[in-house]
Amino acid sequence: MATTGIDQTIANKVLDGLLPSSGTSTVGAQTITAPIKCRFDSVMTTTDSGASTEWTTSGGYTAGGVSIGTSWAAASGGTKATSGAITVTNAPAQTWAGNELWDSSGTPVRLFWGVISGGSKTVNAGDTCTIASGSLTVSLT
Repeated sequence: MATTGIDQTIANKVLDGLLPSSGTSTVGAQTITAPIKCRFDSVMTTTDSGASTEWTTSGGYTAGGVSIGTSWAAASGGTKATSGAITVTNAPAQTWAGNELWDSSGTPVRLFWGVISGGSKTVNAGDTCTIASGSLTVSLT
């Protein structure tokens, strides 16, 4: 077989289960608790970035992340996107390299991670940083 992938109908169901808009969902043996939180990272790695690379607590942002709340559109075509902006006010001076998505359970589960398209961004102390509605996307293809 030359190419591989996941059926889009299944991908949509998995994404909707992993990124619930409210309550909880179960994917396999894992329970995911909404709201989903977006964590901004100064260093992007494929493993949990840990406290050393998360933005520190400042103004409108805490290291635990910014709640995305119910701002997810239904998955379509194997992709799920936010349906509302994610905004950090009074950000700390850092380099913004990527984001991680976590659930809100007592022991948070890291769901997805990714680098910022177009490369890292320099953030000055007190800046407002926004991920526009529909610009944070997760795909299973």
